Amino acid sequence: MRSQLSRRPRPAAWIVPLAALVCLLAAGCAATRYMSNQVVGNYYLNEHRYADGVAHFQEELAAHPQEPLPNYYMGRLLLAQSKPQEALPYLQKATALDPGEEEYWYWLGVNQWALGNPGAEQEAYLRALEIDPKYVPARLYYAHNLKDAGKLKDALTQYDKVLLEAPLQPDALYNRADILQKIGMRGLAAPAWKKYLDNYPDGSDAREAAMALNSQGDFTYRIHAIGVRQVVLHRIGFAPGSGSKLDKESLQSIHVVGAMLQDDPSLRVEIASYDKSGKDAATYRALAVRSALEQRGARPGQVSIAPYGRAERIRAGGRVHTLDDSIVFRNPRP
Repeated sequence: MRSQLSRRPRPAAWIVPLAALVCLLAAGCAATRYMSNQVVGNYYLNEHRYADGVAHFQEELAAHPQEPLPNYYMGRLLLAQSKPQEALPYLQKATALDPGEEEYWYWLGVNQWALGNPGAEQEAYLRALEIDPKYVPARLYYAHNLKDAGKLKDALTQYDKVLLEAPLQPDALYNRADILQKIGMRGLAAPAWKKYLDNYPDGSDAREAAMALNSQGDFTYRIHAIGVRQVVLHRIGFAPGSGSKLDKESLQSIHVVGAMLQDDPSLRVEIASYDKSGKDAATYRALAVRSALEQRGARPGQVSIAPYGRAERIRAGGRVHTLDDSIVFRNPRP
């Protein structure tokens, strides 16, 4: 994303012409107002002081109604107050006064989305992308617009373009995986879900992603019930040829659970361990996981084990899946 100031050439500090210096020092200079409005506008947005910002820019627009930046910030501040109908004329005026600023067009598109005008929304994003094809916010929301309209393959193309510029953009990663699953490209959907979860394993979207992944028979990530929380964790696995040495992919999951137990002394967790080779193997692995948790702060008595000498059977995606060996964290059974 290019800042508005970056589009304006800035001379070296030691060769600023005298006339420009006088202008910058003079009250009411357009360049001074521009910089001041940008600082003030961003301050009110970042501090969520939307009403104060609106009051400030009302005064600014009364004095300078034909300057685009005050119109832009007035629109942004009203939009932040969930007043898209009031915001619309200000953002429209900003784009009319400075049609070469992609950020103005992007926020006009967001405003049109809030008003339920998908055609006008899309047009605004495309105008922004004409100015800067690499402007990620407009490309991302253009993809959302296409997905909302059911144009899944077109949206997929746009999400791929977003990820070329911002490889870990969370909405693009999530929606790309969702579209691949919806259009039946299961072989690509599973790794796409895993890439999202590798980078964003927390929150409700992570839980949805884990369920989507599990529905395809892939349990690299799954949901565990710990206390009152549902936590998405990477599969707990062991190094090849070892019954007790955790593989490195498991350590982050151990760290998460260990931190939860350390932070809350009243929290209890049970390790359900499944191993088709028998209960002894399941017990051995459960004890190894408990030891790893205790090394990371779990207190004696916080972690119990429940070994099962059989494979785990899980229903997901309308089918029953069998896992030869698995570790599940859950709340202790009464």
